[in-house]
This record gives sequence, C-alpha cells and structure tokens, in this order.
Amino acid sequence: MEARGVLVLCFVCLCAFIGARGDKKDIYARVVDLVAPGEEFLTEDALLSVLERLENRVQCSGVSCGKCLSVDHLSQLLSNYSSSQGLQMEDFFTVAPACCLFLSAPLETCGAIQEGRWGEETHHFIETIYDHDHNSTTDPPPHGDISEFEGLEKMFLEMEKYYQPDTHEPCLTLKDILEESSYQHGDHTHTELDAVMGNVLYHALRGDCMKTHHLPEQQYFLDYIFSHYGSDNLTLHDFEGLLKALNLGGEEHDHDDHDADEHSTETHRQRHLDAHRTNNSWDTACFSAGDLLRIHRLNSSSLSRDQFTQISPALIQQILSGGCSEISPAPVSPDTLSTAERYGYATLANLIICLMAMFGIVVLLFSACTRVFELCIQFCISLAVGSLTGDALLHLLPAFLGLHVHEDGHDHDQAEDNFDYVYKLLVLVAGIYFFYLMESIFSIVTRGGHHHNHDEEESDVHHCDHSKVLQMFQREKQNKHSNSQADLMNAEKNEKSFLEPVGPKREQRMLPYMITIGDGIHNFADGLAIGAAFSISWRSGLATSLAVLCHELPHELGDFAILLHCGLSVKRALLLNVGSSLTSFIGLYIALSVSTETLAKEWISAVTAGLFLYVGLADMLPSLVHVDTKRPWLIFFLQNLGLLSGWGILLLLSLYEDQIGL
Repeated sequence: MEARGVLVLCFVCLCAFIGARGDKKDIYARVVDLVAPGEEFLTEDALLSVLERLENRVQCSGVSCGKCLSVDHLSQLLSNYSSSQGLQMEDFFTVAPACCLFLSAPLETCGAIQEGRWGEETHHFIETIYDHDHNSTTDPPPHGDISEFEGLEKMFLEMEKYYQPDTHEPCLTLKDILEESSYQHGDHTHTELDAVMGNVLYHALRGDCMKTHHLPEQQYFLDYIFSHYGSDNLTLHDFEGLLKALNLGGEEHDHDDHDADEHSTETHRQRHLDAHRTNNSWDTACFSAGDLLRIHRLNSSSLSRDQFTQISPALIQQILSGGCSEISPAPVSPDTLSTAERYGYATLANLIICLMAMFGIVVLLFSACTRVFELCIQFCISLAVGSLTGDALLHLLPAFLGLHVHEDGHDHDQAEDNFDYVYKLLVLVAGIYFFYLMESIFSIVTRGGHHHNHDEEESDVHHCDHSKVLQMFQREKQNKHSNSQADLMNAEKNEKSFLEPVGPKREQRMLPYMITIGDGIHNFADGLAIGAAFSISWRSGLATSLAVLCHELPHELGDFAILLHCGLSVKRALLLNVGSSLTSFIGLYIALSVSTETLAKEWISAVTAGLFLYVGLADMLPSLVHVDTKRPWLIFFLQNLGLLSGWGILLLLSLYEDQIGL
C-alpha cells in the first residue's frame, strides 16, 4: 500500500514538473517571437533588444534612469557565458529574475552591476520572494485577495514605482500573472517561480500594464491627499488650499505670514509629490461606486454614517485628482511628428516660401499686364492681413495661453464648451474688420471714386507701403517702354519724391544694405515662427507657413523694387534678396532645436503672435485702406475676399484641427 502511495506521489510530481516545463517553453517561445521573429532562440541582437526595451520601461521621478544594462553583464549571472552564443531557454529563466530585480529596483541593480554583484543580488532577491511566499499563511483571505503571495506582491508594488507601460488599460494584475504561470500557493518550487518571472519579463517587454491589484488599498486615498500637500500633517495653509481646491471655505484676511511662505511650501510640495507618487496610475483613475465599496470592504446595499465617514477620503481624492472630470480613451497623437519629420516638413515649407517669393520677383520683372498684377498684389496683401492676424489671434494666442484644451486624448464630445474662447476671439476679429470697412468706405466715398494724381500720392504714402512701391515700379517700366522722355522724367520725379531718402549721397548708397539687413532680420523671425509651429504639430506648422507665405510675397516684391530703383542691377538685387531669405533657415533650425521643451514653444509662439499682429495691422492693413487706384470698388471687393479668406481658413483650422488627419 505504501509503495502504491509513493508511486502516485512520484507520478503527480512528474506531471507537475512536465507541466511547469511546458509552461516555461511556451513563455520562452513567446519572448523569442516578440524580439526575434523567425529565430529559434535569443540571438545576440535579440538580447540587445531585450535590454534596451527594459531600460526604456524604467522611469525615475518622470525621467529615464537605470541605463546600465549590457550583454556583457550577463556573465555575472551565467557561468561560461559568451554573447555570441545567444541565450537558450534554461539560461533565459536564469536571467529573467535578474531582469525583474532591475524593474523593481533599477538604481540598486545598477550599483550591483557596477560592483560585479548582479548574480548575488539576484540570488538573494529570489530567496527573499521564495521564503516570503513559502512561509505565508495558507488561510485564504477575504474578497479574493492575493496577499498570501507576500514576496511577489512586494515585488509588484516596487515595480509600480518605476515601470512605465506603453498603455494603462487594460492592466494585468499579479493574480493574472500567477494564473498564467500556473503558480499555486503552498508547496511551489523554484521552477514555478521562474515561470512567473519569465511571464513578468515577457509582459514588460511588450509594454503591458501590470499592477498588484485591480483596485488600490483603502489607505491609498488618505496617502494621496496628504502627499498632495507635501507632509504627514496638514498645516493651516494646506487645509486652506484643500478647501479652495474643493471650492469650499470663505476668505480670511490674516494671511501675511502664510503668503510669505507660499513659494517654499509649493516647492516642497512638488518635491514631495515627485518622490511619493512616481508613475502611480491610480492618481488619475476614476473609481465607480462599486469599486469604492469593494476597496473599503463594504458589500452592503446601503451606507451607515460610520461607513460614509470611512469612504469620505476617497471622495476628496477623486475631486483633487480630477480623475472623473473627463473620461477619455487612451490618448493618440496622429499629428505628433518625429524629429526627422519636424526638420523635413519645416525645411520644405520654408523652401517653398522662399521659392514662391523668387517666382513672384520673376513675374514682376517680365509682367506686361500691370493692371492684373496690381489686382493680384492687393489680394495677396489682404490675404496676408487675414492669415497673419487670424493665426495670431485664433491659433497662436490660445496655444501659448493654455486655452486650447481640445487636444489629443480629450473628449471631442465636449468641443462646444471648449470653443467658447474661439467665439470671443472671433468677435475681436470682427471688430477689426468693422473698423476697416468703415474707414475704407469713407475713404472711397470722400474721394468720389476718383484716382489721385501723383502729387496727392506723395502725402499719402506709408514708409512700408509695398503696394505703392510696386505701382511706382510698374509705372517706371511702362514709361521706359513708351520711349517718352518727358513721361520718364515725370515718373522719375514722382518716384524720387517717394523712394529716395532725403540726405547726402552716402545715405542713398547705404539704403540697399539697410533694406537687406532689415529684410534678413524679418526673415529670421519668420523662420523662428515656422520652426516653433512645426514643433507643436504639422497643423500648426501649416497654418503659420500659410501666414508667412501670404505676407512674404508682397514684402519681398516691394523690397526688390526699391533695390532696383536705388540703382542696383537685377543680378545684384536678386543676390541680396536671396541672401536675406537664407536667414530664415537660421531662425528655423534654432527654433526646431530649442522647441523640444513646451515652455520654449510657448514663449516663441508668444513672440510670433506679436510679430504677426504688428506686420498685419501696423504694416500691411494701412496700405489696404490708403490704396490709390482707378477702380476702388473692385480693389475693395478683392481686399474683402482676401481678408475673409484668411480669417476663414484659420477659423476652420482652429475649430476642426483635431479632426484633421495627416
């Protein structure tokens, strides 16, 4: 009888061993398929991929840490190891616990690796987990808890501090990992523990979310509230801050001593938050009523006064964290550009703008139909005003003020509430348009629709009025072709009264270089604007590029006409124009390099908005109002078409940019 019992026991043990080995073989096959598809074992390249992924999964206080893993360090875990031979299944399950040690204590593990003690620390780590679980009570805890696996639970709790998954939903719990690894409480073996470690490593390589429990512990909510205010005791100032966050409490006027310490308290609180709540995904979780009852072990259908008091910290935590203020799907970033894409798209956009300006100059030189050219220039200037002011007011200003909250990861169903600021800014644009209409109509009516003579024009010219510069240039071309010496003398006289600076000859010779330097600074600022915009998103880059293109075309044409009138040859004027355009690339690459931080993007966007508003309203809008033409109502129509087109495009982009895909 005893012999039969021994045989049965041996058979059970053999089946358990075969089953465990089968589980381990399946785990190893999944890891190989993940990092080395098509291979039968983990090659040297696959091992490099494994270690690189592990390092990327670890974050310390929100920044990457623990960059210390190397294939050569595996010799501390495996005797007679050679990186060229790869990693077979048995060796993999020797390395897996060491990788789990790294996930749960990256800084300590790196210290042990540098001292050559990775193997010793891993052995101690395994023994600690095995002893904890082996000596735990066998009484099943209530509500399906898994606290009997104390060692593994402690490992998972430590991992939650550093492990950064690719996705936070759905999450695998320790219980899920144990069931997947066929790991049972009681007389388990090191073989079963190896399977658990291999499974944890596999899911870490995949970037799966892993947590100790589906729900946090009851103590978590109080811990969150106190850590939110930076100490184990709430000061009066902290308590006032709590009431303010809950929209409770009245104003108190005896605060002078508290205000003096406000900055230091805030700094201490932030430091405490970083240290205490690293990578805790519960901080933004929204718990249902059933979840809160299960967390507090309350299964009744009603709450008593004492039970409600018990659950109150959880309610405060949910308000403070804002976890339930907006439930949204996992964030996606369809418009996020890689570094190469940012540089590529921004360079292409800037190059197109420069080439379009050069193309406009060529058209200016060879254009015979001056009237059509004048109409096109007026439309371009008005489109520039609309796009510049529209981009500054409807796009850039909300972005750097933090008003544009309708971004990736936010609920698009609440767009109507989020667009309130757009409608208010649209009223601002409407105010600009109303006064433009009023001044333009009064100007046309008072002039009676008649064309001013050249003497009247002199008193009406703005120093940056590029449309009139181009008109003068076209008249000069016409007069030269007419071979009328008298007309040519009149045109030169008119142009000198408008373009030539009053002063000595030396100042006249310096004028082309002053214009080129000013144009170069202007183009440098345009490059900064385009670079910062593409650092935010491709849609922002497209909007800013459109605004820059619309105002650069008449601007460059006007400067080119002035250079020619100053006596420069076409070749030299083109050379200076191209040289000033190249400064935009300097500004572009500076902005792209410094705009990796959100703060830098916001400041550059603020400067860009100021530039666009000045150029649009102070430089180009007056030339629309004071244009001199024989067909004022046609020009007025084209100006309105350009203005409304520019504003309309930027308005649509501001309202629907999150629905536009690349």
